[in-house]
Amino acid sequence: MTGGDARRPSALVISGASWNRMVRVPELPRGGPQTIFAEGSHEALGSSGAGKALNLRVCGVDVALWCRLGDDAPGRRVREALSRAGVEALVEDDPAGTMEHVNLMDPAGGRVSVFVVRGSLDEPVGEPWRSELIRRAVGADLVAVTIFEQTRSLLAPLRAAGVPLWVDVHDHDGVNPYHRDYVEAASFLQLSSVAMPGWRSFAEGRVRAGATAVVCTHGADGASVVTAEGWVEVPAVPVAEVLDTNGAGDAFFAGFASGWVAGLDVVTCARRGAERAGAAVGSWELA
Repeated sequence: MTGGDARRPSALVISGASWNRMVRVPELPRGGPQTIFAEGSHEALGSSGAGKALNLRVCGVDVALWCRLGDDAPGRRVREALSRAGVEALVEDDPAGTMEHVNLMDPAGGRVSVFVVRGSLDEPVGEPWRSELIRRAVGADLVAVTIFEQTRSLLAPLRAAGVPLWVDVHDHDGVNPYHRDYVEAASFLQLSSVAMPGWRSFAEGRVRAGATAVVCTHGADGASVVTAEGWVEVPAVPVAEVLDTNGAGDAFFAGFASGWVAGLDVVTCARRGAERAGAAVGSWELA
């Protein structure tokens, strides 16, 4: 898609969505029995796929999100939140119930996530959704796949169909075998440098292996992007008050990806990612 094309880009996010309780604590638990007095809490839509979908929608992209939801109150809240945001929900019924997380958040942005209800994360996408998602992916400008086990079986058929995949491996350490299939399938790869001291050589290796672009986020230190043309560095956008760091990486992903499919240059895409991440951490919501 070129910058002169007036058609709005479209995205398919194959992932998950959850209903979360965010609990703000003065510091994260350090092990052993203890009592912690929360400084506040709120409930909100959660999960990485939902974060990417909401932020892509804010960036002007038409978005469809595939997820599994239970026939329960959290599932209804998720559906309502997606509908309000203008995200098309492609929902498969989950007999295990809607994912629910409790996230403990400290003032520095540290997080402990407790999966209270995990849903059917390990059950692969089956028919008829498998065929429908491949059909939709072929016609989309951007296809993002989240690293939940349920999506792994889709990687090979999506690549065989010629679909460039956008994959965020979050805090991958470069060696965990769980991420290997996703790393190798990604045309556009994003990761955090927090757990990978050798992130620069890792990213360059992925570009040599055929990836179009690799984005490495560094939290408050900004982000780096490498393509076949070399490296681009972008600082983080200053934020007056950091409220909630949940979804900052998803917001960066959306800003960068929406710029890319609009035909913008790498520097502009990276700046858009930083701006979207800054907006996200200054809000209690994902976007």
